[in-house]
Amino acid sequence: MMPRRRLDTVLSLRADYDAFLIDVWGVLHRGESLFEGVAEVIDELASTGARVVFLSNSSRLGTTMAESLVQLGIRRDAFDGVVSSGDVTREALERRAPELFAALGPSPRAFHLGNPAFVPWLFELGLDFTEDEREAELLVATGTVKDLDELAHARERLRPLAARNVPLVCTNPDRVVPMGEKLAIGPGAVAAEYASLGGRTFLYGKPHAPIYREALARVGVSPARVVAIGDTMETDIAGARAASIASVLVTSGVHGMELGDAPEDSAIDALVARHGAAPDAVIVRFGQRSTDG
Repeated sequence: MMPRRRLDTVLSLRADYDAFLIDVWGVLHRGESLFEGVAEVIDELASTGARVVFLSNSSRLGTTMAESLVQLGIRRDAFDGVVSSGDVTREALERRAPELFAALGPSPRAFHLGNPAFVPWLFELGLDFTEDEREAELLVATGTVKDLDELAHARERLRPLAARNVPLVCTNPDRVVPMGEKLAIGPGAVAAEYASLGGRTFLYGKPHAPIYREALARVGVSPARVVAIGDTMETDIAGARAASIASVLVTSGVHGMELGDAPEDSAIDALVARHGAAPDAVIVRFGQRSTDG
């Protein structure tokens, strides 16, 4: 493959793009503090009049995430908002999306897999929650699982529901989630296991179309002038490609351990071949200003 464009700084994209859809976890931070240079780069993008929307597969709502980003040090007037997987999933559940609710009543018996404290919005939508999955007409997966053993246990626990054709809604399609220097097993992995059992799954975050429709409506810019920046091939890069917008892979994120600190073209080519979607450019860190940074 031909070497792809390597960026010294994301600021060099401004001449070609008017709107930036930027992933959060693994690109801006890993939970405790912003990576070096992130706030400054976002400030400079905003100063040029660029539209900046953060695009996240978090189960939390975008308004909550925006508050957290401000607390971490990003100026609120430097970005237009946050569109999260939680936002678009909530919208689908709230309006009783026909593709999901066609065979369900307006208030189906629902079973939740995850921490209720992390998704308070889920319990404001008129669903009838049960603590016994055997009664469930709808599954909602929102949380990470501890390890592969717990994932295998969840698979077997849900096998009878897949056999009953109970639909599963996943609020975060990520199969892995960076936690400090490690990768946790994300809700998307639960959805993938359920699908492998023949269960029907519904996902609205990256790489699926609903979150991109919402983000593009938010920025109000032609897709040809929009670029998505993220660290995960199967969500950020594949999703941008499906939405017909340009993309940049941050190589120090989810794929950092396999790509290394200074990834060779051959390593990136192997990653692209494995996932079947190629970024238009790569950069090591979102906040960097030069190739040595």
